[in-house]
Amino acid sequence: MAKSRKKKKRLSPAAKLIMVVCAALMILSGLSELKTMYDLHRSISDTQQKQSALNTEKKELTKKKKNLSDPDYIEYIARGKYLVTKEGEQVFKFSNNDTNN
Repeated sequence: MAKSRKKKKRLSPAAKLIMVVCAALMILSGLSELKTMYDLHRSISDTQQKQSALNTEKKELTKKKKNLSDPDYIEYIARGKYLVTKEGEQVFKFSNNDTNN
């Protein structure tokens, strides 16, 4: 029996170079996409943190708005911050400095 040998086709150096260049371009493209994806995830994370902070601020402002319709709260603020008094009241202001040295 005769053995039939198949000749293997070898790639020319130019074909090998083209394959290496194509593989390198594909890898670079993939790395570029990974960087873009990382940047987008980071941007989303930052935006979610800002949104959370804004939601907290919104709740505080809503509470302040609700309190401003309450006459007792308005009186409390006027007396404490602006030293508004009722007729015949006297205001005594004490310093917060500790004089015990």
